[in-house]
Amino acid sequence: MRILIMGAGAMGSVVGGMMARAGHNVTLIGRAAHVDALATRGLHITGIWVDPHGHTLVTNTSVEGLDRDAFDVIFIAVKSFDTPTAMDAVAPIVDADTLVCAYQNGLGNAEVIADRVGWGRTVGVRAIYGVRCPEPGAAHVAVIANPTALGVYDDAAPADRVSELATAMNSAGLPTVYTDAIRTVLWGKVTYNCALNPLSALLDVPYGGLVETDHSRKLLRKVVQEVYAVAEALDVPLNPSSPSAYITHLFDDLIPPTAAHYASMHEDLARGRRTEIDALNGAICRYGEEHGVPCPANAFLTQLIKAREAVVVK
Repeated sequence: MRILIMGAGAMGSVVGGMMARAGHNVTLIGRAAHVDALATRGLHITGIWVDPHGHTLVTNTSVEGLDRDAFDVIFIAVKSFDTPTAMDAVAPIVDADTLVCAYQNGLGNAEVIADRVGWGRTVGVRAIYGVRCPEPGAAHVAVIANPTALGVYDDAAPADRVSELATAMNSAGLPTVYTDAIRTVLWGKVTYNCALNPLSALLDVPYGGLVETDHSRKLLRKVVQEVYAVAEALDVPLNPSSPSAYITHLFDDLIPPTAAHYASMHEDLARGRRTEIDALNGAICRYGEEHGVPCPANAFLTQLIKAREAVVVK
């Protein structure tokens, strides 16, 4: 496959590096320091998916000069607030057969992509593994909660090609499956992120620390209950079907394997970067307001993260 990674940060670098190792033709677009390191030393992946050999990839800091028919698949792997800019950049090189994957956190990314290229070429992605870039040219995969899931939103979309892409990613060492319920799966991750990310960042604890006090457990429950109420208003089926069942699943099954992991939002604030709160708890609040569903817990966490951003983001 001919693959473009738009946003070669931590997750984008991992998917690009693993696919390149499997023999696919991969081009990464990223920031200058990371791109320069990739060009000179190759990409080194460490952690639970160890690949320290430094695979060389085609790299650049922009899509300028790339051909319109050069790619079968484009992974949009930028932060959610940069999705419109990324799509404006890649739109000229998307042809009639190019699939565009929202390889991102949060809600609203697929809608931005579909607005540019149509739902027939938009691929939803639920990626739920923890990765960071300890230095330019390196990516460290710390933990995985579930296989990545790919799916389409429209009957006109080429589900067979997306299924083949999922198989190729899985064969490349990226645990991946195809799903015919991408909205349900994606909202499951959003529920997970809304509950854990802001509290991990604000309390300066890994996920396991969030279940050690009644105060934080109570907040987790309220966040989940509100997300489920908003999903019901939007006719999005969730699995498990009730917030109480999800909370049990979260406490008993999802948090223990990732107990030592800090949220990416925690690292964003530690490094003085803007977070994706607007695509997570903030999005739940917006949808809730549109449909008359109160979301005080999600609003509270959104406001606190925004207040912290105002202090640390320069």
